[in-house]
Amino acid sequence: MDNSAAHGKWTGRQIMVLAGIWLAFLISFITRLSWSTIMPSAIDSLHFTVQQGNSYLTAFYIGYAITVLPGGMLADKFGYKKLLLAAVLGNLIVMGAMVFMQGYWDGLALRFILGLVSGPDLSACLGIITEWFDGKKRATATGIFNTCTSFGLTVINLYAPTVMVHYGWRAAMGVTALFPLAALIFAYFALRGNPPFPQQFGIKEANGQIETETAMTRLKKAINNRSVWMLAITGLFATGAKWGVTNWANLFIVKNLKFDVVTAGTAMSIFGITSVISMVVAGWISDHSKWSRHAWAAIFMAIFTPTIIGFALTPQGSLGMLYFWTGAMGVGAFMFSTITNNLSVEVAPADQRGTVSGFINVFNQVGSFLAPVLLGQLLASTGSYVTSYLTISVFPIIAVVALLFVRESDADKNNQ
Repeated sequence: MDNSAAHGKWTGRQIMVLAGIWLAFLISFITRLSWSTIMPSAIDSLHFTVQQGNSYLTAFYIGYAITVLPGGMLADKFGYKKLLLAAVLGNLIVMGAMVFMQGYWDGLALRFILGLVSGPDLSACLGIITEWFDGKKRATATGIFNTCTSFGLTVINLYAPTVMVHYGWRAAMGVTALFPLAALIFAYFALRGNPPFPQQFGIKEANGQIETETAMTRLKKAINNRSVWMLAITGLFATGAKWGVTNWANLFIVKNLKFDVVTAGTAMSIFGITSVISMVVAGWISDHSKWSRHAWAAIFMAIFTPTIIGFALTPQGSLGMLYFWTGAMGVGAFMFSTITNNLSVEVAPADQRGTVSGFINVFNQVGSFLAPVLLGQLLASTGSYVTSYLTISVFPIIAVVALLFVRESDADKNNQ
């Protein structure tokens, strides 16, 4: 084992590995968020209703929710690197095909397939972090890794609205389709080498023999854990609220607050920047604090509700208030995710990290596709974007209560 990797400063190889998974997951977020960014223009061009446009968001999350658990189990079986590279390759193929979509149903099918091929990505990335970083660095590494989610939102809002205005939404989709190729090449080379904390594929018995457990046995053990269930409930409500408000933000800013698409893109870029900073800060605080991770996660999550309310009540035409509340909501929506993602592998035994994170991620994704549906239904019944957002603002409060019942794994701490 490389002692410099286990203790002290980060090694160059650790930095390369983190850069590799960061870029790979960044691409996943750019591709999944591409539709919400171009939706205001695309639905007009394709003559879709708002509900039809929203169904594209839902289609992705349904596909993703179907494969996150099997993807995590496959990652435990075949290795985290292989499953991550397969997910990036799938993104490359599907996004290339979406440039040429002609109607509602072929686009809907492609969004569903994009969700399917993206399923293993988070479990694989979090598993790679546990292989390369010990417990005193893991939350910081996870925090830096998590920045790719909101940075992806920033990146796509920096180029996509401008490309749409000058060349149309298909051109914006075409530019997006180029990103996975670069990520695939870079991640392939960056993830080479032997990690200091390699994935365990078996359990050491009392007689010294190593027994390999079946995927179903690992799954049964994974879900027989109160902390796993509490993190699942947290993900259902908090992650649902996060992606519900994020995916609807561009549409809310354009349709309800009456700003143009470029201004909406700028506001969401600020959202991305504040969330990037907050996630790194959250990881550093967690690694350097004596307080438990779940306590910090609850504190950070409690910020989310008031920021949703502030965003929803932004006055029309007030650019300063738009930028302020959008930036504040970026902190509320993402700061907690550094710690909750870290907890999803720290409550798991070493041979079940992919399975546990995959199981929790199922609930994350169920929330992620139910929240936009709920927002759509509320909008259809009330005709009010504000009412929809105020309703979803209750979700993080429920998640905070669930977090209070989470306990970190003693077994994981003993391995640090």
